[in-house]
Amino acid sequence: MKLLKKPIFSLYKLTIDPKNQQAFLAEGVNNLITSYQNESGTLMMVATHEDEAGSVNYIFEMYQDDASYQIHAASPQFQHYAKLAQKVVQSKEIHKLSLERLHTSNQPLEIKGENPYFVRLLEVTVNHNNVKFLKNISKNTVANLVSSVDSNHWVIIDIFKDKSAMQEINVNQYLSQISTEYTIHELKVDTMVSQADLKLE
Repeated sequence: MKLLKKPIFSLYKLTIDPKNQQAFLAEGVNNLITSYQNESGTLMMVATHEDEAGSVNYIFEMYQDDASYQIHAASPQFQHYAKLAQKVVQSKEIHKLSLERLHTSNQPLEIKGENPYFVRLLEVTVNHNNVKFLKNISKNTVANLVSSVDSNHWVIIDIFKDKSAMQEINVNQYLSQISTEYTIHELKVDTMVSQADLKLE
């Protein structure tokens, strides 16, 4: 599906007590899978964790437009998820991003439970003249999302079929040539849904 306008795209960082991780994960599975199956305007949702205990969680959500987001926000599965999140989330960061480039697999994704998928989340400050070089680090991906915070600050999300595919490229070596300010997060996928062949250029 070629997108004619930028979708709504948000990044959430949620910190929870590891003792609540299993309950949080179960509610996340229900929210993502049900939303994907029932809401045509829900384009992609990815739930991940960064640390082994699952206390630091990153969630990416993409909706076709504001009306699609409102449908999701009012849904029973999200309301149920939000009720648990209010109890277990210790800290929360929300970033609304401007999606500039998007490519996903030509097959729909509906991933839950044990799986090999990994996400590389890159936050980078780079001179606008060097932005075009950022796309060179996104290879062997299942999905690639490039978003701007402003003209010099970028967030790149690459989804890989497994950890070895993610580690094939020495990202640090490449980035050091164009920026001195960047952070790389390697995230394990818990649940992921995506419509097929999403494109925005």
